[in-house]
Amino acid sequence: MSGPAALPLYDWPEIRDATDGLWAAMSQHLARAGIEPPEALDRARPAAELWSDPSLLFAQVDAHAHVAGAAVATRLICAPVYEAEGCGAGRVATVFLAPRDQARRGGAAGLAALSGAPFAVAADSLSGEPALVDALGRAAVGELVVCPDPRAALVALAEGRAQGAAVDALSWALARAHEPAAAELTAIGWSDPAPAPPFVTSALTETGVRARLRAALVETLVDPATEAMRRELMLARIVAFGDPDYDPARRLAALARAPG
Repeated sequence: MSGPAALPLYDWPEIRDATDGLWAAMSQHLARAGIEPPEALDRARPAAELWSDPSLLFAQVDAHAHVAGAAVATRLICAPVYEAEGCGAGRVATVFLAPRDQARRGGAAGLAALSGAPFAVAADSLSGEPALVDALGRAAVGELVVCPDPRAALVALAEGRAQGAAVDALSWALARAHEPAAAELTAIGWSDPAPAPPFVTSALTETGVRARLRAALVETLVDPATEAMRRELMLARIVAFGDPDYDPARRLAALARAPG
């Protein structure tokens, strides 16, 4: 099988070399398993278009998209395990943020202090509106400043376009390493961990090929040659989640669709 591959969720410029290096290593393992991989990750097409491509070979998708959006027809391969605060075995929490100066003044002692305040969130993310509604209740969720991705939500908060932000824990960890605006922000609360953005393939991918994709990823993540890349990406290993493991994501996704 030959089709596109994409890792768009955490494709930050600062870690793009590590992302490309990890894919190059995985491609070698795929080739040895009899799967023809694309030469490079597809960055030309929008993520939603790639996720719905019936020839999709390998991708990471937002858990919201997987259970209720553009990637709902994809098949689960596995879930990632990240080495970052708020992350666990196949799970990623939401972190709620406020400006550091505001927290120092005692203006945001916790998430409840920002009930009704405008929050910056990433579009179509479990760590956006669903996490806020789950934590505060719909009546306490104010205006949402919807941004294209978690990094943009962090920047929006730092620039004063919102009073709080809700992003996934890995994006917060990457921001603290690479985004200057993160220095102006502080965590004021955390959600319970939710299913992490899964690695998936097309719904039309044969079961045997899906198993070989998972095996190739495991081999890539234990390969000593990828250690530095994995450390930069904060990607430790994978867990073999099944579809029922994403039921908590379905519950959260339903909150975004609930009437206001």
